[in-house]
Amino acid sequence: MPGDAQAITDYAASLFLRYFRKGTLAGAEAPAFDLQQDLDLLRSQWAVSRPVREFLGYVLSHPHEAQSLLMFRRRIDDAVARGRIDARATAMLRLTSGLPSAVVADEPVRSFDTGPNQLVAWVVRNATLHASRLLDEQPPESGYRSLVETAMAELSAVKRLDALREPLKSASVARRPGVGAIRDASRSRRGLYRYAVAAYRSLCKLEAGDDDALLEIVQSTLIAPVDVWRRFELAVAVGIGEAVSEKTGAPMRLNIVADGSVTPIVECGRYGIFWQSTTSHYAKPPPEPSEVRAESALAAYGKGQSTDRPDLVVVDMQAGRALAVVEVKYLEGDTANTRFREAMGQIVRYARGYGSAGEVDGIIRRSLIAVSREAPELLDKSAPAPMATDFPTMQKDGLLLWVRSRLLASS
Repeated sequence: MPGDAQAITDYAASLFLRYFRKGTLAGAEAPAFDLQQDLDLLRSQWAVSRPVREFLGYVLSHPHEAQSLLMFRRRIDDAVARGRIDARATAMLRLTSGLPSAVVADEPVRSFDTGPNQLVAWVVRNATLHASRLLDEQPPESGYRSLVETAMAELSAVKRLDALREPLKSASVARRPGVGAIRDASRSRRGLYRYAVAAYRSLCKLEAGDDDALLEIVQSTLIAPVDVWRRFELAVAVGIGEAVSEKTGAPMRLNIVADGSVTPIVECGRYGIFWQSTTSHYAKPPPEPSEVRAESALAAYGKGQSTDRPDLVVVDMQAGRALAVVEVKYLEGDTANTRFREAMGQIVRYARGYGSAGEVDGIIRRSLIAVSREAPELLDKSAPAPMATDFPTMQKDGLLLWVRSRLLASS
């Protein structure tokens, strides 16, 4: 993957946590996350990540490695001693109960409810909780579904192991393993406990914001669109959200990205950013003469004109109107001029559907063309033309300039 494509993937990592569409492993190298906003989803990623999957795989391939502890259970029987007799307790019981053959004894039993096994059970319980939450949110075509379903099947198989039934009954997700349990598991020579400790510590480091732990988890789980140009569109959406948040002071919220969604993928106060959707604010404008002729020619072949959608639309949801259209172009080869001209034509065409005749120029001026590299310079800043930016400029607060001077200039 080229360097700029990798940077785009890392830039939009927070949104890819919510990308519940068909995709592939993102291959993040330095992902950017807002831990406060993303922590619950990152815990869900941990539940299906490499450390947890390695732990589950080891448990299933070594099901008898759980170590038990010899304990003593106090029993009262009639004329039967199942362990070491407690003479004093037996004598007192016979005196107080009037049962001359009663026996109090300490019966030796094997118990798996030990500190290290409690750690194992806690990891299994927590992974099950977070993985099931992630699975409940997945639409049928989600790229995460197969990954989560496989992990859930492994978790179910582990929970059926006889050795873990007892500690699983007493395990509580709200009560973390004690220091002694973690210490004993860390010192054990058994692989079962070493893998459990590794999975547990990866979660603790994740919650503390450790960069290495974050990277280890998302490299094995984070899903992103297969096409880099789609990733770039989502990266631009994140960049717009960050710039609007800085301008307005309203926090940015990222939403689930799923097929058929009619909600904005990014919200910031009264503003919403819609991806690949014309939104309800679009009204198809009357066709121009060239469009009428093209439609007539296509009809001769029994075909209609194709319908396309803007890459991004920024909407003032409180006022109920579209503010700007954003066309995003990921450039490959020598296509810069052609793609830029294409984006300009698309913005002008879409602007006609988002405003009346007197509003079209305003929408065009508030709009944006984002290319992956080498954006051309706007020479006439007073013209009814959109601004242009590229990804390197965008990484240096380039979108903040557009938001301040064009998108929200009057607010």
